[in-house]
Amino acid sequence: MKRRRLLIFSLALNAVLIATFLVFGYIYRDKIAQRFVQMKGNPTIVMYGNSITAQGKWVELLGRTDVMNNGLPGQTTYHFLQLLQSHVIDLHPKVCFIKGGINDITVGVAQERIQANFKTMLEMLMRNGITPVVTLTVYEQHDPSSKKEVDALNAFLISFCNQNNITYIDLNRYISDSTGLRAEYAVDKTHLNTKAYEIWAKEISRVLKEKGI
Repeated sequence: MKRRRLLIFSLALNAVLIATFLVFGYIYRDKIAQRFVQMKGNPTIVMYGNSITAQGKWVELLGRTDVMNNGLPGQTTYHFLQLLQSHVIDLHPKVCFIKGGINDITVGVAQERIQANFKTMLEMLMRNGITPVVTLTVYEQHDPSSKKEVDALNAFLISFCNQNNITYIDLNRYISDSTGLRAEYAVDKTHLNTKAYEIWAKEISRVLKEKGI
């Protein structure tokens, strides 16, 4: 009887441990996949930007294991530029999806400086044989001042991309309206929810298909 109870206890404990492992693996599957991408090295795709990029579960969203998420939460385009070599160029990806600017706008960085940082980064990527794809800066919710600055930045990015044959993605056409980021696609004033990331991932997949990547 004692052995039987021990056997039942052991089986129950193993079942709990296995269930815990499976739940843990499911919850953190994207982080685990990212670790494998880092170990393998030389990703085909690098996602580069601020917290909006960093919070995306890109391995899961894109359904591929050759994408590295090198988002930098809380950082401005100045920081992106300083870290571009180590976080993108040295990894030798085929394509870099780059997005940023809202943190610069929030802290009052001048448009000329934000635009210059973007111009330098995009030129560096192209010089190093990496295809840049720009995701235009997404509006914040109900902030007319910020929206005006985002419009100015995006106008520059669209012009620069058109002049240099760079593909860009405009998420605002799907997730924003005249007042800014729509509540149904937001978790707060600035950040995106799952529905928005799914739209973004669909646009990224479309671009990758067009480029044969």
